[in-house]
Parts: sequence; structure tokens; C-alpha cells
Amino acid sequence: MRLVTALLSMLLVACSPKAPPSPATPPVAPGVGATASPSAAIESLDPDRARAAAVEIVAALKRRDMATVAKYAHPERGVLFAPYAYIELTQHQVWTAAALPGWFADTKTRTWGTEDGTGFPIEKTPAEYFERFVFPKDFTTGATINVNADQARGNAINNAATVYPDGVRVEFYLPPTQTPEGPNIDWRALRLVFVGVAEEAKLVAVIHDQWTI
Repeated sequence: MRLVTALLSMLLVACSPKAPPSPATPPVAPGVGATASPSAAIESLDPDRARAAAVEIVAALKRRDMATVAKYAHPERGVLFAPYAYIELTQHQVWTAAALPGWFADTKTRTWGTEDGTGFPIEKTPAEYFERFVFPKDFTTGATINVNADQARGNAINNAATVYPDGVRVEFYLPPTQTPEGPNIDWRALRLVFVGVAEEAKLVAVIHDQWTI
């Protein structure tokens, strides 16, 4: 009888519907926990406050001053770094306020997303990623600053407004160089996304944009 009962229990467990798998967790740098999830409750944010924060952050990036960037990092969600306009929450690195000051001292190779054109993983140290996908050009000089009105138009889908529907996007756009034949395809954009926390602008994403295949 005990054997029959045990077999019936095993059969019921096997036939029971299984819980769906947990969603993938975005890669998080060493430090306090962070998540790229945009679902956390946020406050409305004055666009002018976000713009002022963005200008200070871009100036800090030019100095490679990640400690200043860390002061603006969202305390729970950290800062997501996307190499192209299309954001994939489970594919990009998320850095916490605690980890950001050690950005250039960190020599570990990480996967930051997928390379345009080849589909290969973007495997770089933080310093290498910075040179290629954060500050490849000087965004403090000659850039047009747009707030919630992205000027960059490439082949990649720009889904920042969808991923961060209550965020404020500040874009630094460098136009293409001109030739006698017309404009080149060397335009670049750096898009910073902020949300409001205790009436302060907190950075949740740093998005690099360029012409893609």
C-alpha cells in the first residue's frame, strides 16, 4: 500500500504544471546589488534638472572621472551601459554606484552586448568599452543637446523611451562630417537616461548610438 501511495504521489508531481522560469538577471558589476528593471517606482523629473546633470556627467566622462558619474547612479538600479540604440536589459552590463569609481582599475573582460554586423559578443575590459562605446568622440564640443527628442536616426531601433517610459533622455548628438559627395555616416550620439529620486536626477542608462548595418 505504501508503495502504491508513493507512486501516485510521484505521478501527481510529474503531471503538475511547472512554474515559468525566472527572467534572466542583467549582468551586474561588483558592488551593491542593482537591477536594470524599469518597473521600480520613480518620480517625475524636471527636464532642466536632468539636462544639467547630463552636462556635468559628460564633462566627467571626458576627464575619465567615474567617481563623479557614480554620484548620479541610481541607488538601486545602478547604471546600464548599452553599446547601441536598442536596449536589451538582459544583455548589457549594469554598474552600481559602489563599483563605478573603480571602472578604469578593473581589468576583467566582460560581455557588454552583441557587435553590430558580426553578431559576435562584445568582450572588452571596462577601459576598452569606454573608448569604443562610451566616449569615442568628444561630446563636450560641437554636440547638439536634445531632451526627450532624440536627433540620432540610425538603422537600429531606439527603444529607450519604451524601456524607460517615465525617464528623461538627454542626448548629445555629433552630426556627420561633410564631404563633396555628401555627409559621411560617422555621426555619433551619447544618450543618458535619468529618473527622479527624492527630487534628484538619477542616472539609469548610458546609451551609445551610431550608424549600424
